[in-house]
Amino acid sequence: MLFIAAILAAIAYPRLGHAASQLDFESETPTEILLAQRAIADSVSPSSVGAPIASAAGSPIQTEEERVHKSAGKAFLMNLAVPGVGHLYAGQKRGLVNLGLEGMAWVAYVYYHDRGKSKEKEFETYADGHWDYNSWKTQEINNGTFDPAADSLILYFRDHNKQQYYEDIGKISTYWSGWDSQDNRNFYRGIRAHSNNFLKNAHTAVAGAFVNRVVSAVDVLRIMKHRGRASLGNDTQIRFRMRTRPFARDNAFSFVVTKGLH
Repeated sequence: MLFIAAILAAIAYPRLGHAASQLDFESETPTEILLAQRAIADSVSPSSVGAPIASAAGSPIQTEEERVHKSAGKAFLMNLAVPGVGHLYAGQKRGLVNLGLEGMAWVAYVYYHDRGKSKEKEFETYADGHWDYNSWKTQEINNGTFDPAADSLILYFRDHNKQQYYEDIGKISTYWSGWDSQDNRNFYRGIRAHSNNFLKNAHTAVAGAFVNRVVSAVDVLRIMKHRGRASLGNDTQIRFRMRTRPFARDNAFSFVVTKGLH
């Protein structure tokens, strides 16, 4: 009887028959198995595969490859149109400096140009009130110094070239006798000098804006060429020719791109 009872006890409680092992584990419930399967499925979901790395702010980080593929030629032309815009396109905040210089140049141009034109109207009005053609001609005839060529020239300038006309009556001694007094002539020349200085400053501002365009365009091209040489290639050269006169209107520039053939 005791032998039969031992056999029944071993069948009912099998763990009592051997020592506990690390490989032994208890069977899981169906609920726990389903939760484990769902956790595994979520960890390998398609939405998490290949997603772009995001920055701390939540926006995708721009890779170096994306920056390199920005067009150097486009940045160059953008800076020629509006200095600094090409730098911003290339991701360079230094373009804000060129934008600021551009704005200052055009503000200076408008200011000095308006002042110069205002003074120009002032000295023209003053000359019309203190220099008289008929008085000049009469005095020249009476003094025996009348010159028909000088007479024809000043009439031509009066009708076709106002700028030269107002310059000659105050500058050329042949026409000084047409002024009602030399003090008025000197005062007129002072007003005209102020006008010329203002207009020269306006031309200088335009020349500065022009130089700012060229410098910014070359700079952004240099930056992008060093960033990604594949965009231009080591066998590509760019040469600039520039002619600028701060006090003149005939400023010009050109550039030539040459590429070696293999």
